[in-house]
Amino acid sequence: MTDLIGRQRLHDALRQIGNKQLKPKYKDQWTPERPTTGYCYVVAEVVFHHLAPEGYRPHVMKTGGDYTHWFLKNAEGSVIDLTDDQFDCELDYSQGKPQNFMTKEISKRGRMLADLLDLRNAIR
Repeated sequence: MTDLIGRQRLHDALRQIGNKQLKPKYKDQWTPERPTTGYCYVVAEVVFHHLAPEGYRPHVMKTGGDYTHWFLKNAEGSVIDLTDDQFDCELDYSQGKPQNFMTKEISKRGRMLADLLDLRNAIR
């Protein structure tokens, strides 16, 4: 899946956005060296709406305290997670639960990232 946009291209787009589009609890954790930190929801949303093959659904899992992590998973258990590099450990995706995004259409933050990645017209 990273071949469709390239991890470097994703990182460059997230660096361009910086921490200003993050929820307050993630702002201090974000760094240019780990630009995916705090952006799992937005990246999962962009991939879901623009790139993911049919059958993938959003999932969320707890990662400690009141922190969560979003990714996409299909019924066969295949995972798409372009923000896993924000963690120093391997994630146990079996802990994730299916969860709809907060809005039916892509969010403002998602549209911003999709624009930076030139994906607005991409069809999955």
